[in-house]
Amino acid sequence: MKRTLLCAAALLSMSSLSFAADLPSRAMAIAPVYLAPAFTWTGFYVGGNVGAAWGGKSNCPTINSLANGVYTPNTEFLPNCNGNGNTGVIGGIQAGYNWQFGGWLFGLEGDVNWIGRNNDHGYDYAVFGSPALGNMPAGNDNRGRPSTSVTNHVYSWTGDGNANTLSTIRARFGFTTDRTLFFVTGGAAFRNGDNNASLTDTAVTITTSSSGVSSTSTPIVRTYNRSGNGDNVGWALGGGLEYALTENLSTKIEYLHAQFGNGGNTYTNPDTIDRQAFLGDHKNAIDIVRVGLNYRFASAAPAPVLARY
Repeated sequence: MKRTLLCAAALLSMSSLSFAADLPSRAMAIAPVYLAPAFTWTGFYVGGNVGAAWGGKSNCPTINSLANGVYTPNTEFLPNCNGNGNTGVIGGIQAGYNWQFGGWLFGLEGDVNWIGRNNDHGYDYAVFGSPALGNMPAGNDNRGRPSTSVTNHVYSWTGDGNANTLSTIRARFGFTTDRTLFFVTGGAAFRNGDNNASLTDTAVTITTSSSGVSSTSTPIVRTYNRSGNGDNVGWALGGGLEYALTENLSTKIEYLHAQFGNGGNTYTNPDTIDRQAFLGDHKNAIDIVRVGLNYRFASAAPAPVLARY
């Protein structure tokens, strides 16, 4: 009896194993695969910049002499004083917004910059007059004798063309290769500064008689002033490269040329019998090379599920 029961149990166990072997097996589930987040330049950003600025030359004045009621240029007055395009430090803040369309980008950016540059300059220039025949002046031992006189002028000029602040509002157009952006930019520029100058004319007449006795007159000094506010509206154009260091930080290097209208100025003197007029102009152009750092508020959306097995 026992042997019969053991045989039945063995047969039952073997049949259960055979049935289980015929059942389909359950495979282990595979974790879903996600795409990496796509980087985008779209979004708002703020940042700062620092660099070098140069340009903004101011030209020397010209002299127009009054003769027979007409002012004519004095061709003897030819100083060279245009070399004041010195370089200074520029720094400021910027903010903007980018829209990325595939590999292309359009953006708007505004910035405010402060320029640390000393544009003061000046010169001394002498003009030797042409000899004129006459007589020795009264009060001289040789008065009344035939003489030759010449009037010499020494002109001392100082001026400035300082730009204190420079602001721009520009559009940006660019092409992106993942985290690298190549762009060109252009728009309106606003300059604030000074455009002042002063010119002093010191005239001395030397009279020499036929016997060689000389007499020097008391110097006549006249001062002419030019003043003007350097506030101007112009345009700016440039380009550069920007690279995203992280999802939110990017750095850039940029060149910008800001051009403003050249202006003319008249030097004034309260002396109404003055027989000279001084005219001048100034050139307003500022070139900038700068680097910057931006914090971008853009964030990538969660990556979609690519597949699930």
